[in-house]
Amino acid sequence: MTIREIAALAGVSPAAVSLVINHKKGVGEETRRRIQGVMDEYGYSPAAPRRQAARFRLMVIKFRAHGIALEENQGFIASIIDRIDSECRRLSFDLVTCNCEAKTAAETFRTLMDNRPDGVIVIGTEMREADYGLLKLLTVPTVVLDNNILMENVDTVVMANRELMARQVRYLYGLGYREIGYFKFRQPVNNCDERYEGYLSELSRLGLKTPEPILLEPTVDGAFEDMKNLIHSGAYTPHGAALADNDSVAIGAIKAIREAGYRIPEDFSIVGFDDIPFSAVTMPALTTMRISRSQMGTLAVDVIRKRVKHPDWPGMHMLIGGKLIERASVRPIGAEEEG
Repeated sequence: MTIREIAALAGVSPAAVSLVINHKKGVGEETRRRIQGVMDEYGYSPAAPRRQAARFRLMVIKFRAHGIALEENQGFIASIIDRIDSECRRLSFDLVTCNCEAKTAAETFRTLMDNRPDGVIVIGTEMREADYGLLKLLTVPTVVLDNNILMENVDTVVMANRELMARQVRYLYGLGYREIGYFKFRQPVNNCDERYEGYLSELSRLGLKTPEPILLEPTVDGAFEDMKNLIHSGAYTPHGAALADNDSVAIGAIKAIREAGYRIPEDFSIVGFDDIPFSAVTMPALTTMRISRSQMGTLAVDVIRKRVKHPDWPGMHMLIGGKLIERASVRPIGAEEEG
């Protein structure tokens, strides 16, 4: 029976029946007895109050080996986490963020599993192969973000680093460049290693010489100091064009190259990677590969949801594409003469 049917039989309003069912004041004793009598006669038993379902609890773990890739690239990772947070609010998920040092990661992971979340997103930018086994300690659905880890039951969301860097090599080749250098991180980072592999593979395919990479500190200030010292000592002379592991390295190198009296792009062209905000306002504005941080964050949450729903699916490895943003740090070979 419904409350409306009981109200009709008792000759009262549905609101009066609701007050009796919930043991609230607002109806007289005689009316209360009449309503209760109808309920008893027809065997009406109010349904138990519905329990609120527990909210999905998602944890983001920032794995930190040296902190450079996490913190020194003008908020690239922070932008991804902001998007994850927005998705969690949209889906009414609870989000917890945890920092994890590489040296104590095993202990941290075990402690976190004592109060297990429903799913984990690991920011794996600074994880190396020796660290991958730690992921087996996470006994809940897990997605690794920003590192292309191919492990059973571990899903990944990462940039298509090799193909995107190969595309940049083809871009410079199409502009007439046959000497294409590479500015590489001193510290190992998986994403950048993959980018360098894409660079080497495309140089080989095009039949171009492979110069030694120029090793620079992976920060704007560090790359500036390293490049300044290399030029001053004669160990490096800017020529042709170069690709960089990311925008921070490219921007630091540009500053040192210009201070040494070289013109960009008239004497030397350079392309970055990531499209951090500062690349659009540096002098000259930096040509770079734009990666959608919002897409990475959204997809990471979506993959977690799918893994929870389909725990037996094979590992899912999502590669995010990018868009080449042409600015003033590159020009075609011979453009000055033609002008």
